Amino acid sequence: MLSGFPIYHYFDNGNPFSGAEGGMRYLISPGKRSDPSDESGKKKIAYLEVTVWPEPWSLEHTAKEKTTTKEFAGNQQGLDEATAWLQEMYAAQPERWANIPSILDCEPDC
Repeated sequence: MLSGFPIYHYFDNGNPFSGAEGGMRYLISPGKRSDPSDESGKKKIAYLEVTVWPEPWSLEHTAKEKTTTKEFAGNQQGLDEATAWLQEMYAAQPERWANIPSILDCEPDC
């Protein structure tokens, strides 16, 4: 269940990672924003944004209200916390991930 994630270095190089587990789709995206404590605006803070949504459609074709997003620190510990959160999301809502329509029986939300 939910394994095979890359090490943080993969995300530190700006790469997103997506996958699916039994009806739950997810996307882990790295990002950087200005550090509010740095007046010059040159220092950046890295973060990981994790989004989950139900199958069958891609994130772009799923209604926003069906998605859940959470932010984590941009380091290996943040990635570890993100993967633990994904596992919690999957285990906590089994009916959400099990009761999904076939892509042949529905239209995209957006």
